[in-house]
Parts: sequence; structure tokens; C-alpha cells
Amino acid sequence: MTALDRQLVYLRFGALLVPLGMAAVLPVHSVIAVVALCGVMGLYNAIPALMVQANPAWRLSPRAALLLLALDHVVVSGWIVLFSGSSSQLPFLLYALVAAEAIFRFELWGGIGTSIYFVCGLLLFQLIGLDVAVSVRDTLLRAVPTVAGFTTLGAAVRAMNHEIRGTRRRLMQTEQLRQVLSELVGELDLSRILHTVIRCGMELLQMERGVVALREAEDAPLTIRAVVRMSAALTGTTATPERGVFGRVLQDRRTVAIDRPPWFDHPGMAQVPAAMVVGTPVVVDNTVRGVLCLAGDEPYRQLTRWEQEALELLGQQLAAALRNLRLFEEAEQRARRLALLNHSIDRMNQKLFEPELLDSMAVALIEYLDVTVAQLWLSESPDGTLWRRASQHRTTLPPPLPSPLPRGESEIGQVAELRVPIVTNDPLHHRQVTPNPWFEDEGIRAFAGFPLLVQDQMLGVLAVYHRRPLDRNTVELLMLFAQHAATAIQEANLFHLSTEQTGRLEAINAELNRANQHKAEFLANMSHELRTPLNSILGFSQLLLEGDGGALGDEQRQDVEIIAQNGRHLLALINDLLDISKLEAGKAQLHRGEVDVAELVNECVEAIGSLARTKKIQLSSDIRPDIGRVYGDRPKIKQILLNLLGNAIKFTDTGSVSLRVERQGADVRISVQDTGIGVPPEDRERIFESFQQGRSGQSGKYQGTGLGLAICRRLVEMHGGRIWVESTPGRGSTFAFTIPQRAFPEALALPPAA
Repeated sequence: MTALDRQLVYLRFGALLVPLGMAAVLPVHSVIAVVALCGVMGLYNAIPALMVQANPAWRLSPRAALLLLALDHVVVSGWIVLFSGSSSQLPFLLYALVAAEAIFRFELWGGIGTSIYFVCGLLLFQLIGLDVAVSVRDTLLRAVPTVAGFTTLGAAVRAMNHEIRGTRRRLMQTEQLRQVLSELVGELDLSRILHTVIRCGMELLQMERGVVALREAEDAPLTIRAVVRMSAALTGTTATPERGVFGRVLQDRRTVAIDRPPWFDHPGMAQVPAAMVVGTPVVVDNTVRGVLCLAGDEPYRQLTRWEQEALELLGQQLAAALRNLRLFEEAEQRARRLALLNHSIDRMNQKLFEPELLDSMAVALIEYLDVTVAQLWLSESPDGTLWRRASQHRTTLPPPLPSPLPRGESEIGQVAELRVPIVTNDPLHHRQVTPNPWFEDEGIRAFAGFPLLVQDQMLGVLAVYHRRPLDRNTVELLMLFAQHAATAIQEANLFHLSTEQTGRLEAINAELNRANQHKAEFLANMSHELRTPLNSILGFSQLLLEGDGGALGDEQRQDVEIIAQNGRHLLALINDLLDISKLEAGKAQLHRGEVDVAELVNECVEAIGSLARTKKIQLSSDIRPDIGRVYGDRPKIKQILLNLLGNAIKFTDTGSVSLRVERQGADVRISVQDTGIGVPPEDRERIFESFQQGRSGQSGKYQGTGLGLAICRRLVEMHGGRIWVESTPGRGSTFAFTIPQRAFPEALALPPAA
């Protein structure tokens, strides 16, 4: 029972007080009859009240409400008859209460029925001779405004109720539409999306069945994708838009309502029962991609503005859901293809330095990117001629292209000639694709060729043929693949080239090592052979100078001294050659021991002092007292010192030469400073190489073999140290080297253990 029903029942119980009150103040034919009628009214109104108490969900049916209203009219008529002797109009107030109930319950027809009953009752009372204080004329005069008033009130109530019900229904439908739209957000199941939209549309427009037809492109046929309360066999079939709802919606691009057959442009839907069909377009990216149709069994009616807007909004939301679904599928497909592309690139990298690299690229295109034909052409000649080096295909026959292929011929040669990609989904009519019956025989609908470029160097062409049109994502992936393929091919070429060059260099190095070994052996042998007679010459020269062969004249002594001097110079050269040959051959060895640095330095300064005095050069040494000893080869360190001191005196005409010894961390630093000609910056590294001299040595003024500093560097490095030069041309040089001390100086001698 509704709240209105309960209120009307309770109102009836309250209305019983009206006739009882009138019986107390107005003349009445029978008070007992008035009370009896009140009891009768209370009795039949108690029945629905008791039903509600027993079952709150019980509802007063329209027939029961009409029966109660009729009984109310009879009882009210009885009360009017009982109060007919009074001139008061109060008894007719009961008619107003009954009329109000009739109007609020049955709207317009309640008002009309109550008015007619009221007028007819008065006329009947006049005709049967009741003493009613209203004449027939007055009754008729009052009947017209009464009927008009009650009818107008009933019409107003009906309109208000209709508006309330419509507003309530629209609110419910709006809430339902909101729920449907929220369900569509993020939904990725196309079937569920379509069925949800159809059922929502059926609820909004109070239709009995619905269907959605979609198409892939503007010129593609419509396909039934979902139906509700129709044969499931229709799903997946094709509709031909003509005069039905599909054709009219596609043509007008707006919502269309049809009131007569043909309803649908589909032979299988000709028997679908309908009295009205409504369709709205599904527009995606300014293209009608489908139609949402609803069919009803009720007679044709004009859609309200709210219904039309709600249906169009539903179509727009379906278009948005389809767009989101397409974007998701494209993103998912792109992600899958990118994963496959990464896998193919990894596979390519694994085969980078193997002969089957190109074959693995073609296989990856077939397997991972699902193309029909994949070929790799390489440019291996100066004229740009292309050679097919890898090919994979799923067709009956491969593309009938010759190999080698001159640059500029066919679509492959055009890619190499233009050095830009050529992509087309209509190869039969593309101006840069050579027509070939093979395209039609194999059903080829797309071609894509990409130049393999690395820093403007043309390596070849990657060519792909496909039986389906290539979309943008596929083309982008193919372009990425081509870039990685070009890089891989370039790296493979560089690897093979470097491998060949490495082999050649290894062979050359081996040959040079053998030649160097032979040179070292030759120098060692020749040095030995030269030193034997040279020692004899020096020995006999010394004997002659000592007078063993008799007294020598002044000129003879001078000649013998020249022989001895040149012999000693030649012996020094031979010793240098022998030392450098041993060092280069790796045969030189260090005989380490503790070396008193101060003693060794003083010995070298004393040995070279006569040469300094001859050139009038001041020679000095500065040895720090905390130097102590070093652990090294004493003769080799002495050879280094004599070489550096000899060079300093040799390249110094005037001035001084000083030798300084100091500690530098865990090393001993020995430096020889002179005021000679200096070393240019460009010669500071070269002079430490074998047989190399500075510009002063090359001028011929200062003679030498260019081996002294090379020997010094090798000996220093054998000790674990390093040697370098600091110089200012024209002002002098400082040659310094370090040797790890690896021995405790005397100043740091440890006390005996306790």
C-alpha cells in the first residue's frame, strides 16, 4: 500500500466526525441512521487498515480503490438525504471530500465521474420528491460550474501527476544512464560494452529489443556485433544500408525514428516484430562507425527532447568506449610488437659476429613482425649495385627480382637511389614500384622499403612485402628495425674488417719481431766481433804511449792519442748498441742489492769531473742527508747517472751542471740540471726513443747515436721508476728520474726488539 492509500484510509476515519458534528447542530431526519452510516463507513474502511497491519507490503488495487470510492459516494448520498430538511450547505461539504479523493486517485476521470454523480444525485433527489433546499433550476445552474471546476481540477492533478511521474522516471533513467556510463569507463570487453549500451537504451526509451552494427572504415560494410532479444544467429552477419534504419542513419548522420517497414537493412531481421524503430549514429573521429538501433512494440510516438538527447549521449559514450578500446588494443599491440622487436634485436646482437646475421634478420621480420616477405639487399660495389644476401617468404614464390640489381631499378633500387623509405598500401599504382604480375598472384597489398644508412653511408635496403595493409605502428617498428639492422651490419662489417686487419697486423708484428730478433742477434754478434780487435787496438795504443815500443816523437804521440781516443769512442758506441739490443730483446737483467746513493753519486761526479773542467763548466752535487740506500742494480744506476751527466756537459757550452738527490715519498728522486741549449717541447718525448735525437743533434754540431736516453729510460723502468725532462729552450734542461727506495734509510733505523 502506498503512502497516499494509507493517508486516504486514515482521512476517511477522520471524516466520520463531520456527519456526527452536523447531526449535533443541524436538523436531521434520523440520528440513528447517521450513526449507522458512520458505522458502515468505518467497517469497510477497517478492512484495508487491517490488511496493512497484517502485511505492510499489501497494495490497494485500482478495483478495490474504485469500490471504496463508490461506497463513499453512496454513504455521502445517504447523509445528504438525512440532512435534506436543513437549508445549510454543510452536507454538500462531504461531496467535496469525496470529489477530492476521486480527483487525487483517478485524476481527470475521477473529477468528471464525481461531478456527474453529484449533479445526477441532486436531480434524482428533486425527481423523487425529497425536500431538498435546492431547486432543479438551481441544480442545473450549479451543475455546469461544478462539473467544470471538478473537471479542471482533475485535469490539473492529472497533468501534475504525469509531470511528477515523468520527472521521477527521467531521474531514474538519468541515474541509470550515469551508472551505465561509469561502467563503460575502463571496460575493455567489446561484447559487454555493446550489450550494456543496448539494454540501457531499451530502459531509457521503453523499447523491447535492440541491435548494434559497426564497421571498420567509412566505406566498409556494416556488421551486426550485438543483439538483445533477437536471434543470436544475427551476430557477425553483414547488413547492407538502404532504406531501413541503418541506411537512413548513415545518410543523415543523426537520430532517426521510423514508423513503417522496412525496419532494418538486413534480410534476417525482416521478421523482427516492431511498431517503431529508433536509430542513432556512433561517430568516431568524425566518421560514422556504427548504428545503435532500438525497436518497440508500442505504436509510434514522437521522442521527447530528453529521450533524444539521452539516446544521442548513449551513442557518443559508445563511440568514446570504442575509441578507448581501439587505443588500448593499439597500445597493447604496439607493446607486444616492441617486445618482439626487442627480442629480435637481442637475437640479432647474439648473431652479430656470425655468418648467419642477415638470415636471422629476415627470419625475425617473418616471425615477430608477421610480414609476408622479408629481404635484405647489400651494396657491395662502388657503383651501388645491390646483392640479395638474405630472403624469407611465406608466398608460393619469392619476388622475381634479379641479383645483382642495379641501383635505381625496381622498387628496391629506387629506395637505394633516393635514400628515403618507400611505403605504400597500393603497390600496383605507386609510381616508384615496378608493376609485376607477382603482386596479384600472391595477393600482395603493401610494400615497404627502408635504406640501411649509417652516417650517410648506404649499406643496402631492407624490403618488406605484405598481404595486408601496413598501419602506422607497423611502419614505425619496421623503421626502428631497419635502423638497428643498419647499425648491426655496420658493426659486423667493422668487426670482420678489424679481424682481417688484426690478422695482418699480427703477421706484420711477427715478422717485425723476427726481424728485430735477427737485428739484436746481429748487433750482439757484431759487437762481440768488433770489440775483440778494438780492444787489441786500444791495448797496443796504450803500450805505445807507455813507451814499450821505444820513445815516441811528439807527432807520433799525438797520432797514437788520437787513435786511442777514437777507439774509446768507438767502444762506447759498441757498448751502447750491445746494451740496447739486450734491452730490446729482453735479455738484460738486474742484479739488485743495497746501493749507497751518496757514494755512487760522488763517484760519478768525480769520474765526469775532468770533462767538465776541460769545458770550464762548474759541476756540483746536492745530496740530502736522509737519502741512505736504495735497492737496485749499482752498475745500471751508475750507467744512468753517467749518461745524464755526460749529456748535460755535452750540450752545455758555458754555465753549470748540478746533480740533486732527494726523497719523494717512497722513491728517490735524482735530477741533473744544466744551463745548456734546452729541449724543444716537440722533442721531449721523442728523445727517449731509440736512435732518436733532438734538433741540435740532427744539425751535426753535437754527435751521438741517439741511444743514451733510450737506454736510461729502459733501465729506469726496469727498476720500477720513471724518467722525464723539464726544459726551456735556450735556458737549460732538467732530466729527472725516480727509483723506488725499498730500503730503510739510516736515519729511520729501527731499534732492536725488546
